[in-house]
Amino acid sequence: MSAEQIVSTWLSDASITALVGSRRALSQLPQNTAYPALVYQVVTNTPAPHLNYATERQESVARVQLNPLARDIATVKSIHSALRALLDFRHNIVIAGKTIISCRLGVAGVVEKDNDLGIWTQSADYVLRYYE
Repeated sequence: MSAEQIVSTWLSDASITALVGSRRALSQLPQNTAYPALVYQVVTNTPAPHLNYATERQESVARVQLNPLARDIATVKSIHSALRALLDFRHNIVIAGKTIISCRLGVAGVVEKDNDLGIWTQSADYVLRYYE
């Protein structure tokens, strides 16, 4: 199972769907999507194998970027609050049948506004370490 599938399953949590409904997409939203919405992508996904690969579970480390989009910055911030409560400081939990070793907020990006569309966003990167 890929990191994208783990993240997709994780973002199906009620705390996120209460804010964006089913408007969650990998890489790009469909045209004419209503807002607020959430776009996510796995920026990197690197194996971190154990030396004893024959008997030890293998790990991967992924950097996941989450981009809430909304008509106002307050909604973007509230989505980020829900994301942080769901994802940050998570250890030894099972998501989509995979054990999450840890998930931590790595960095929050700058606040941006598309003046033509009137849409606000701010990216946040999480570092996800899990067993493959």
